[in-house]
Amino acid sequence: MLWQRLLTAAIGIPTMLAVVYLGRWWLGGAVALLALLGLREFYALTEAAAARAGLPRGGGMKLLHVLGYVFALSLPLLHTRWPEAGAAARLLAVALPATGLLAVVRWGRSSPYSPRVATAVAGLGSLLLPSLFTYLVELRNLAPGPVLLSGLELTVAGGACWLFLVIASCWAADTAAYGVGKKWGRRKLCPAISPGKTVEGAIAGLVGSVLAAAAFGFWFGLPPAQGALLGLLLGVTGQVGDLTESKVKRWAGVKDSGALLPGHGGVLDRFDSLLPNAPVGFYCLRAFLGG
Repeated sequence: MLWQRLLTAAIGIPTMLAVVYLGRWWLGGAVALLALLGLREFYALTEAAAARAGLPRGGGMKLLHVLGYVFALSLPLLHTRWPEAGAAARLLAVALPATGLLAVVRWGRSSPYSPRVATAVAGLGSLLLPSLFTYLVELRNLAPGPVLLSGLELTVAGGACWLFLVIASCWAADTAAYGVGKKWGRRKLCPAISPGKTVEGAIAGLVGSVLAAAAFGFWFGLPPAQGALLGLLLGVTGQVGDLTESKVKRWAGVKDSGALLPGHGGVLDRFDSLLPNAPVGFYCLRAFLGG
């Protein structure tokens, strides 16, 4: 219902912005909690998909779930700032499981859900989701940028401005895609995965992401060209993340990943675009800032 969506947004948006601004253990704790809740929803989706395929529940899968929870809890709290020597390992922790999950999802479009697919999806998700959530903390730990406001220059605490930028780009993309797709959408984007998404909505989402990133980037001291390029990349990866989650939900036969956020679904429904955008934003901004 609309009032539920508005009420959740009225409470959730200020809370999220406050946590982003405060950073430190406020953000680390929030990210750890979200990672745990996101993994819980993800495991529920994979179990529902396996049940629909008539697969038995194995004890080994439960052990995999426990290991995933431990991994999710430890990363944001114990590695709020990974040493630079671990940059390659940090990138591989996202790139390898992301590539594997995308390959499994693509393969699963023409293959039935099987024990191997169930194990692969759960295992890759156990590695990928906590690693993606950690990049929200990494974005916050980037060097601060100058913010121009009424002719005055001030500094947002830490790198909060860059996390704000990535979040704003995702929100703009989602809002533009939903509004344009609902009113003018005619051509289906990926009907086999998400029947409601349209080509017109996807294009509007890209435009919204580019405009938001360029505008906030300029406000935070980035050249417009860099902000626009960042917005384009975020617009693409955000939609890939959205479609990937939609495919897993179709396997499970559900509309939403959960019901934690009234009117918005679950954690994964709200973070499916932001999560893949976090590492993209981090590495692009670090390159732009010369770090």
